[in-house]
Amino acid sequence: MKRILLFSALLALPLMTMKATVDPNFYIYLCFGQSNMEGNAQPEAIDRQYVDPRFQTLACVDFANPARTKGQWYTAYPPIVRQGTGLGMADYFGRTMVKNLPENVRVGVVDVAIGGTKIEGFLEEQVADYIKDEADWLKNYYAAYDNNPYRRLVDMARVAQQSGVIKGILLHQGESNNTQTDWPQKVKTVYDRLIADLGLNAADVPLLVGETLSQAAGGYCWGHNAVIATVPSVIPNAYVISSAGCPGQTDGLHFTAAGYRTMGQRYAKQALSLMGIDAQTDDPTANMTKTLVASIDYTAQSSYPYYRMGEPAGSSYDVKDGTMVIENTKEQEQMYSLQPFVLDLFSLEEGVDYVVSIDMETTAAGNYWLCVGTWDKSMANYGLSFDAGRQTKEVEFPGCTVMANGNAHILFQCGKFIGTVKIYKVELYKKTAATGISTAEAARTAGDGACYDLHGRRVTNPSRGIYVVNGKKVIIR
Repeated sequence: MKRILLFSALLALPLMTMKATVDPNFYIYLCFGQSNMEGNAQPEAIDRQYVDPRFQTLACVDFANPARTKGQWYTAYPPIVRQGTGLGMADYFGRTMVKNLPENVRVGVVDVAIGGTKIEGFLEEQVADYIKDEADWLKNYYAAYDNNPYRRLVDMARVAQQSGVIKGILLHQGESNNTQTDWPQKVKTVYDRLIADLGLNAADVPLLVGETLSQAAGGYCWGHNAVIATVPSVIPNAYVISSAGCPGQTDGLHFTAAGYRTMGQRYAKQALSLMGIDAQTDDPTANMTKTLVASIDYTAQSSYPYYRMGEPAGSSYDVKDGTMVIENTKEQEQMYSLQPFVLDLFSLEEGVDYVVSIDMETTAAGNYWLCVGTWDKSMANYGLSFDAGRQTKEVEFPGCTVMANGNAHILFQCGKFIGTVKIYKVELYKKTAATGISTAEAARTAGDGACYDLHGRRVTNPSRGIYVVNGKKVIIR
């Protein structure tokens, strides 16, 4: 018996003494917040393309699709936070970081975020009382983190500390605490607890706080940005990330995919500037092309076949005088009052990104919906806000769904309104990435001894920053 116990102890000894190696060049960033940090935009084709494996995400929950196990590191393809979430703040934060850091540096994100949560959801002494009377959908989100997202963030951060060094914390939250003046103090409480629980030095771990969708972009909670602006006065090592110029979705709360890309880059620029690095960024969609695949021009014909799902009392629609005319003489009880198919599409490609352009005129401002997809699969719905008058707007539909025979439809829906809508033209474009090797990639592989910036441009007299020489990144300080 003694021999068995001794043998067991000897077997266990290597495991007990084995310790994970901490890589000082693995920079860890903690991320928390609500839906904009969680990711609310459908990733587009450009977002699903190559992600540098130096950008890693630590799974904070178990995923079924893509298959990920809680507590394990993965290359940071979206979704980062949970199965079913989309593109968020962390995606292009990490991509921009590794693009501007030396090749031997990796970046990892630990992202715990819950759409719709208040900051109270990250205060352990308040979370139970906070969620007990909330809607079931929010309770389900919390259940993924055992009803304690703060503790999950700390537990996963400790796992990350076994591999790398925590360099900063990213926050995007506040829509659910809109304009509440005590919000900065609650943020400070969470920040201080993270510093203490993880044994960090606040001077070495900045807090980067992103603004909500701006008023100019139609944000409903833009007033909270004045509250966010006060955070650096409460937390000395805090920095505000501007949302100016970032486009938003028509719900007035969330950024578009393009908005998330820009915000992520801005988070990264701030983090890099604290390291003395002047980050270079570009538009990842610059090489995307649009190809017209279908069009319906009502002005060129006196009639056009279409399908409609009934006419509520007080409404009518028909193609006449070179337009699809929808007339409403009374406000409908249902949000989707009229539902004609304005365009039938065939032979679309499953999972491909499309753009719909609609040229229309309305006598009354209101909300309208475009849907691209099929009846046997979920349709992608996008709201459009139109002012009175004639306007042309484009809507992107990432990852189109098609029926077994390859058919898909564009469906136009009116919201509650009284007045007339005239649709003149609808066009459908396919979005694809331009082929060929970019100049930046050519610079990365060049072996001519010349110096290039991260956009692939040759530099004769480089100043401070990161450059590519013989296919390797070098820092000039």
